[in-house]
Amino acid sequence: MKIHAIHSATTGAMLFEGRYDSFTDCLEQAVQLRVLLNGADLRNRNLSNVCLDDGLFAGADFSGSNLTGANLSETSMPGASFENTDLYNTCFAYADLRGCRFNNANFGATDITGADISQAHFAALSCFSLDFIHTAAMAECRYSGEDGASVTFSEPPIVVRGLGRRLMVLTDSFWLHGTVVIPCQKQFLPLLSPAETAKFNG
Repeated sequence: MKIHAIHSATTGAMLFEGRYDSFTDCLEQAVQLRVLLNGADLRNRNLSNVCLDDGLFAGADFSGSNLTGANLSETSMPGASFENTDLYNTCFAYADLRGCRFNNANFGATDITGADISQAHFAALSCFSLDFIHTAAMAECRYSGEDGASVTFSEPPIVVRGLGRRLMVLTDSFWLHGTVVIPCQKQFLPLLSPAETAKFNG
């Protein structure tokens, strides 16, 4: 065993430390002890299959980490950063994810059932694999496209696949065709090929 410590990402202050076999064990113990880990520096860590159920992580920074298979259910993490984070099979069920930054996060079979994702920021097409329908709240979520456009949506999007292998997403405020963001007041069908238009019209 060796000493592992969790520090603040902004001040460098130590939030928790102890002798453990791994950093993951240290982190899990801190959560079990209900240690306040707000603003914790958890960047570029391999946290696959970690159990952080009911943890307190407001403003924590998980950027660049691997959270594949992790259990973050019922966590409180408003304002946390998950930029460039692997979130495959990650469970966020009933978590407080308000204002979290998911820029270029990698989603796949990610569970957000019952989570509050209001004002969360997304910037990767894989976010549209999420089951937005079963969230608790999703007011004013933001999506930033590759073209620099930044738009908000507050209702579960409709996702259409198979149109020339390009993803089509329809929300309450914008459409997305491939990587092109189109505000709702504009027509999107002219961007489709005749064959794609025929498929869309049934």
